Amino acid sequence: MSRRRGEFEHRTSIFESAYRAWSHLGGLDPEHLETKEPNELDPLHHPIDKDPRDVYEASSGGGGAVAVNNSADESPPNNTEGNNKRRLFPYEPLPRSGLTHPYVQAILSPWLGVDADAEAIQLGLTTLRTWWQHRRKGESGSAIHALGTDKMKVVVDQYTSHFFNLAYSLVVVDKEQPPRTLNQKLKARDKLQAQQQQQQSTNTNINNNGSNNTSSSTIT
Repeated sequence: MSRRRGEFEHRTSIFESAYRAWSHLGGLDPEHLETKEPNELDPLHHPIDKDPRDVYEASSGGGGAVAVNNSADESPPNNTEGNNKRRLFPYEPLPRSGLTHPYVQAILSPWLGVDADAEAIQLGLTTLRTWWQHRRKGESGSAIHALGTDKMKVVVDQYTSHFFNLAYSLVVVDKEQPPRTLNQKLKARDKLQAQQQQQQSTNTNINNNGSNNTSSSTIT
């Protein structure tokens, strides 16, 4: 295997694994993140069945690979033994904060190495962003070929578990910026909880005022 091909496999395995982990985290239910351990949510063993993001991408035209391979009558294929179909992972954008987000740093670090200078890191970030945008349309043929061997499948799986555990810790424990879809779910839940608390407070005030009025009438 040529050195150039080896470098391509190394970089692509890291990027693809990080993408899969970030995609999986984005599709999880906020309540599951609070009540389950990372090993109970791992993308390798706990895929998301009938991911609603697949339906959105198919109807909006975004992510052609999803629209073609996932119909309304077919659940997303899982990357399990005995299933030749490749599991699809809906698109989740990289964190907007770029290099200030620890997850982006964690993607670049094993590829560029600890001795990379500022110029190399910026170039690496540009490469990652470009690759990530292209990944929205699905895996490229060259990536599928490069990562299709038994050896590389193991590497990708190991990296995917690593990146998922990292992403879980950063988002759930350290409260770093989550994937876009998960962030929307969290905001919607917070809004609903705030509305419920406001309604409960209003009901309490009404009940208290009613009790006070009743007491005043009795005294009179």
